[in-house]
Amino acid sequence: MNKKFLYAAIGVAMLSVSVSCDNSKGGKGPAAYESNSVEKASHVIEYTNLLIDIANKQNNYITRVAENVDKIEKGLKNPSDHFAFIGIITPTYFDMPRPMNKVKADEPVDELSSDDKKFFKEKVPAYSAGFKKLQEQYKQLSDYLKAEDFKDDKSAKGFALVDSIRASTQQLMTDKVVLMKKVNEIADASEAIVLKESPLKDYILAMKADLKAVRDFVELTEGSEGNYGAIKEKAEAAYAALEKAKTEHSQLNLDNAKKENKDGYYKSFYDRVSDFLITAKKIMRDSAEKGKIDEYQVESLGRSYDSLISSYNSFNS
Repeated sequence: MNKKFLYAAIGVAMLSVSVSCDNSKGGKGPAAYESNSVEKASHVIEYTNLLIDIANKQNNYITRVAENVDKIEKGLKNPSDHFAFIGIITPTYFDMPRPMNKVKADEPVDELSSDDKKFFKEKVPAYSAGFKKLQEQYKQLSDYLKAEDFKDDKSAKGFALVDSIRASTQQLMTDKVVLMKKVNEIADASEAIVLKESPLKDYILAMKADLKAVRDFVELTEGSEGNYGAIKEKAEAAYAALEKAKTEHSQLNLDNAKKENKDGYYKSFYDRVSDFLITAKKIMRDSAEKGKIDEYQVESLGRSYDSLISSYNSFNS
């Protein structure tokens, strides 16, 4: 499955600041949050950030399942081949329990508008159920392969499970787009309030800009469909722009970050940007020589992007 669609569903991770307060607004859309205080806006962002963080972690599982299903389908067509199911990596996902004093995905915060609270109370459990369904279907397929039941039914059940998993994955991604669209609308409105008075504003804007640049670079490689020559000039320009931005942003005055005990997190973020640039440079050189970019190379860039989102969230936690 092309990660570009997955990234569109996930979006860029948002600012989270942990503040507790109680309020319920009845306005509609982003305008419902324009008059919020910084404290209220921060609590809304903490909730939206949690949803994005969960979506990002599930992204790796969903992507791995989609890639495995393609390989499994090919193997089911010729299961007697000794290499039919070689290279299938077991997908993993760990649902870490939340501390009692932290927001929870299935409990929308009171600072959300009444319409948005209703939206999340409906959509989040539905999406969670869809993800659990995908996990159960993949386990059935995995057990089917372990038992080698394809020898009994000429792969019939295997093909049926492959079709079911693909349908579930597509529905999950469709639902995620709807969910993340709402999340981003609310987070953007609330973030604008927080950033007006935040001493961390410059750092946050710098990291968000570079996150977007990294995501755009990864999507560029995904869209190449293996033909590096078709994107070579754009990739080199994007790399140069990100390298320049990283140099500038990593040298921002850290006095305000130190006051908030965030300087270490900021440095860590740009250490990971440096790692991304190193990985990207190696891949670009190799791809230019071969004239193509391999799937595993694109995947490594995607993993680096995921790591950056985690680092960004750590800064804002």
